[in-house]
Amino acid sequence: MIELLWKEAQQGVLATTAAIALVLLLRMPLRRAFGPELAYLAWAAVPLSLLAVLLPGAATLPAHPASLPSWTSQALEGVQAAVLQTPVDARPWLLLAWALGALALASALFRTQRRFARQVHRQPGSEFDLSEEASPAVFGLWRPRIVLPGDFTSRYDAREQALLLAHEREHLRRRDIPAQALAAALTCLFWFNPLVHLASRRFRLDQELACDAAVLRRHPGARRSYGEAMLKTQLAAISLPLGCHWPSRHPLKERITMLKQSSPSAARRRAGSAVIAAGLAVLALGSWAAQPAQPRQAGVAPLQVLTDDDVIGQPKYPAAAAKAGVGGLVVLDVLVGADGVPADIRVHRADPEGVFEKQAIEAAQGWRFNAGREGRRGDKVQGWVRVPVKFTPDASPPGDAPAAEPASGA
Repeated sequence: MIELLWKEAQQGVLATTAAIALVLLLRMPLRRAFGPELAYLAWAAVPLSLLAVLLPGAATLPAHPASLPSWTSQALEGVQAAVLQTPVDARPWLLLAWALGALALASALFRTQRRFARQVHRQPGSEFDLSEEASPAVFGLWRPRIVLPGDFTSRYDAREQALLLAHEREHLRRRDIPAQALAAALTCLFWFNPLVHLASRRFRLDQELACDAAVLRRHPGARRSYGEAMLKTQLAAISLPLGCHWPSRHPLKERITMLKQSSPSAARRRAGSAVIAAGLAVLALGSWAAQPAQPRQAGVAPLQVLTDDDVIGQPKYPAAAAKAGVGGLVVLDVLVGADGVPADIRVHRADPEGVFEKQAIEAAQGWRFNAGREGRRGDKVQGWVRVPVKFTPDASPPGDAPAAEPASGA
């Protein structure tokens, strides 16, 4: 279980980091070429890449050789020495620290959200709620509502009020709050990655720029009034985790600068949509294809169980591991031919890694399996069988080896 969680965590970190780096690199060129609305959509690459690596990989076998070349043996010996120096597996503790950090950040965001919610004054029967916070906002995950400052009608003239309300309604129409919830969840999950926190801030900015662009596309002659409404807006004192408002560190200058840019044509937006959709599809497919393949091979049926007629010899126990008192487990996937001889041997997993794999593979090359297994038509067939090999130092002195314990087929 720890092995699986650790590998999934590693793949998730690599996938999200690569996707974030790519979006940060391309967001400005995409904005200039296709406008802020389509540039904002590029952030979908981050959750898509994570989802892709969590899906089952291709049904092919990973490329672990049955026989090890000399350079691989030397590398394994180096890894073996490093593992023996640190016999305690740190991965469970690292995963625990990861979970505690995610929980701590999630709790902090929840407290911030609750603090804002307490000072929102509900207005039953009205489209808007009121808040002591000065910034107009959209607030709430399940039933988001527009929250306005108490002096909204006196601070803004009629046209500015209409534009600000159009901005907040655009957030509702685009379902930006659920997108923020997903971004917050990813930030909590990968709290230790500084690139994720940078991406979270850039994501919120691009979301606001996309909303501004959508409003101005519907009101092309209102750029001046829109900019004046921005300048009149007092920025909020806190950064709301799940809410569309203007926090104290909001890059207002960048939003004002964007008002000077003309909106892209419909043809350019269509071209941009096609480019971004194709890029997201390629990225997701690439992330999925980059996973380690699953131990399966098309057209080859797995063997169900080992039998008493199978001859499974014991591997040699590494002297260095026995001397250090290190035990472990190597799980092998063995392709048994119709003649009962192993045709291919793959390491499904090893714990610890780099210590016992070589000895287990060498022993498996001499194993012989019952060749009398038959397929549906009575023909002898080949198939995969999964064999765990335990190494227990307390059970055997150096030079001896523990028995390989059979298990059900993969």
